[in-house]
Amino acid sequence: MPGAQINLDGADVHLSTVSDNTGHYAFPSPGSGSYTITAQKPGFNPVSLTFVVPAGTSLTEDLNFTTLNSSSSVTVHAAASGTSAAGYYVGTVDRGVLGDSPILDQPYTITVLPSDQIANTQVKNLRDALKYLPLVQFTEQQGPEIIRPATRGMQGSIAQNTRMDGLAMAITGGNPMEQYQELQVENGLGAPVYGPANPSGMFDFVLKRPTEARTTSLYLEQDSSTVGTAWLDSGGRGGPHKMFGYRTNLLYGDGTQFVQASRLRRRLAMFAGDVRFTDRTTLDAHYSVYDIVQRGYPGWFTYGQNTPAGGTTQNPAPDFILPSAPDPTVRGFGQAYAGVNLTTQSTSVRFLHDFSPNWHAMAGGLGQRLDRFIDTPVNVLTNNAGAYRQSLATGFAPRFRVESDLGYITGTVNKWGLRQNVVLGSEGYRFNQYAYTAPPAANVLIGNASISDPLVLPAPSVGLPKNVNIYQSAVVEQQGFNLGDMIYFPKYFAVRVAASQDFIGVDNNTLNTTTLAQTRSSGSNKNGVSPSASVMFKPVSWMTAYGTFASSLQQGDIAPGSANVVNANQSLDPYRSKEWEIGYKTDARPLAITADLFRISRPFANTVSYNGSTTENIFKIVGNQVNYGAELQAQGTLFRRLLIDAGFTALNARLNDTQIAATNGKRFVGIPGYRTGTYSEYRVPGVSRLSVTGAWEFIGQRPQDDENLHRTPGSSEFDLGFRYSRPLFEKLATLRFNCQNITDTHYYSTIAAGDITGTNASSNTAHLGLPRTISTSLQFSF
Repeated sequence: MPGAQINLDGADVHLSTVSDNTGHYAFPSPGSGSYTITAQKPGFNPVSLTFVVPAGTSLTEDLNFTTLNSSSSVTVHAAASGTSAAGYYVGTVDRGVLGDSPILDQPYTITVLPSDQIANTQVKNLRDALKYLPLVQFTEQQGPEIIRPATRGMQGSIAQNTRMDGLAMAITGGNPMEQYQELQVENGLGAPVYGPANPSGMFDFVLKRPTEARTTSLYLEQDSSTVGTAWLDSGGRGGPHKMFGYRTNLLYGDGTQFVQASRLRRRLAMFAGDVRFTDRTTLDAHYSVYDIVQRGYPGWFTYGQNTPAGGTTQNPAPDFILPSAPDPTVRGFGQAYAGVNLTTQSTSVRFLHDFSPNWHAMAGGLGQRLDRFIDTPVNVLTNNAGAYRQSLATGFAPRFRVESDLGYITGTVNKWGLRQNVVLGSEGYRFNQYAYTAPPAANVLIGNASISDPLVLPAPSVGLPKNVNIYQSAVVEQQGFNLGDMIYFPKYFAVRVAASQDFIGVDNNTLNTTTLAQTRSSGSNKNGVSPSASVMFKPVSWMTAYGTFASSLQQGDIAPGSANVVNANQSLDPYRSKEWEIGYKTDARPLAITADLFRISRPFANTVSYNGSTTENIFKIVGNQVNYGAELQAQGTLFRRLLIDAGFTALNARLNDTQIAATNGKRFVGIPGYRTGTYSEYRVPGVSRLSVTGAWEFIGQRPQDDENLHRTPGSSEFDLGFRYSRPLFEKLATLRFNCQNITDTHYYSTIAAGDITGTNASSNTAHLGLPRTISTSLQFSF
């Protein structure tokens, strides 16, 4: 129902809006409390709806008009979890380069992890969060904090595919979920909308911002028996006409994780504030610093064609088979003195202005610094009996810096019987990568052991530098100028076209180890256009069928930092990806359904022998990765008590044109053919504010090697928990309990490809999944 006048009234909140041309309305961040919504439209009876919004949550509610001379009055009391009849389904994305159209009308697969689901599932890092986005995958890098997210089997980049409030940020460092309001994910190829990007999807982390009413939540948490955490989340407004807003998140946690003698310490300080100069103009800013120490966690395993001591890369040992995953709680797969130390500092400023109810603008910038000290153990399998040699991993970039910008104007045009949602924007970033002036010794040996008999080994005598004596090894600059237009025709059809004019520049630097002078050794400057076009069919307002084609220019990958790679730490020239997608969506009635079929192709780069050398390698494009598959997701609430959030992916990921008969056309290492995840909540009848929660995640068989000779069996993980709220000492208290991996299944969380050509020593990697862990939290809402 377009053009309805809607008022929101609370104790200290009085807001008004008008439903848009699709009948949608929103009141962003009104704060917690009791509210009444009234809606009026000439020719219809007024609608009244009353509900309660707990702290840190959001609600989605539909209003239903009746014609005059009939009555309509609805009273709704929200559950303590903050979920509504739509469950955790979110119908809109944060305003930005996607424009103002609801998710239902976007010709892409888009999912959102909202704030109440982040809180209720007790997720703490991105690895935990992605478990509740069943269409999303990840590749673990040097531990559970350093990962690259992915969709449709395409691994993400360090900075191309991740955003903070729309501004580019680096992902391979510490990233606490406690500071975010929600995580928005667009599957597949997003460059025509976001600028140059890898086809692995776009991940936008929306920061918590000041609340309209004063809210404070104190969380006391315990994980793995000994990790205690205290977390304070507070926000509100003050000053004349509530001109000034604030939001702060302070966190400290420390203790031993699931391995004896391990250490986990987390510290977060996040501050956000804004100034409302008028009801149309706001300036906001944020600063956060996050420090995490992880020591004693299991290292990862490498396997495949391993070069024996004294051998050469052209005379490798026979293929090694990845054994069944061992128990990650056993000491010896990691060492108490080894792991990661990560510190992430981020600062952003935005200027937002509403020209009118239909036209909006934003301009902003972000600066980020990631310091990374990594000496995690790597366990190199040396035979098929499970023997391995353990070394400290080295050669990883000690620092990243990102400076990014974003500006856009969104608006609605009604002319010639058509309605258009227009987006005009520009976004880009400067990504700075650093390397050690004197590279640390490669693969510092700790000792030898086996999976059946892991050993606690003494620290090596060779120490590793801690982010000192570093230089800027590479700089990547990119900027995209984007134009998007969603055109609604009078009946049934809509068209969305978008294009980004992209500019990508790369400077690779070398260092004179004698004088320590830094000089530009190579680089490139490229530009091109990333277009997309979509057609949508809407037989009814709550249903959309669509087809999309997109082509994108993307930044070239960065070569590994190994000493024997001749272009170590340097960026490749940009290359292009293409995607076809058809899909179908419905709104939450009672389930929101998303289904799609897709095909993505992209060039694939890897490390191969340099001019036939037995000692030197080069990182370059060696073939094409072609992924095609299907996705299905359902979100909502059945029978008013059973919340469902489930997804399924069938994926065929193959490598073509590898120039090696044994690997050409084979499935990509580590990518399962099937993957599914289900999260559910059941509101127990007769017991107010009690919900039983459960989750199931299944990962299908995964190829272990480039020739697909061996496969890792599929595995299932089950979670079980509950959530209960009640007044305590005049405060609302919420107890959350969750047991992850209740069957204590041993599995590999990720398996990643090494060298796909089959000619050199391979280093496929596998990381252990988490064991059975228990998380408990008690939240006091003030």
